[in-house]
Amino acid sequence: MAASVPLRRVLCYHCGKVILVPTNARTASCSLCYKGVILDDLAVRETHSYVGKLVTCGKVTIGEKARTITKTVEAGHAVEIAGFLDAKVSCGGTVHIGPNARVKGDCDARTLVIEEGALIDGGFFRIGPDAKVQSQPPLPAPPATPAAA
Repeated sequence: MAASVPLRRVLCYHCGKVILVPTNARTASCSLCYKGVILDDLAVRETHSYVGKLVTCGKVTIGEKARTITKTVEAGHAVEIAGFLDAKVSCGGTVHIGPNARVKGDCDARTLVIEEGALIDGGFFRIGPDAKVQSQPPLPAPPATPAAA
C-alpha cells in the first residue's frame, strides 16, 4: 500500500481558487486553471529592479538594505518590508512595514501593521476583508480523512 503524501491548501494567484499541493512542493500547477504557481517564500536582500511582478503563494520579504522597484508584489501569505519598496502590493494575509521601511505605491491586504518610524509615500491603501486580493476568501477547513481499515 502506498504511503499518502501530506498536502496543504494554497490559493492560486491566477484564478483565486483553493488547490491542494504536496507540503514539500516549491512550485505546482493549478489543477483548475493549469497555470504554474510559486509556493516558496521570496526574499529580496539587495537593490533590485524587477520587470513585472514578484509573485508567490507564500511570503515576500524586502530586507533592510534592499531598494526594490517593481510593478506588483503579490503574496498569498504575507509581505514584510524592512527596506524600500516601490510597487503595488496585494496580499492575502498581513503586510508588515518595519520601523525603517519606506513604501511607495498602493496596498490591498487583509491586515496591515505599520511600525513607528516607517514612511508611507502616497498610495491608496485598502485593508480588510473587502480588499481586492486574489486570496480574499479564507481557506476552508481540510476535509476529514477517512479512517484506515
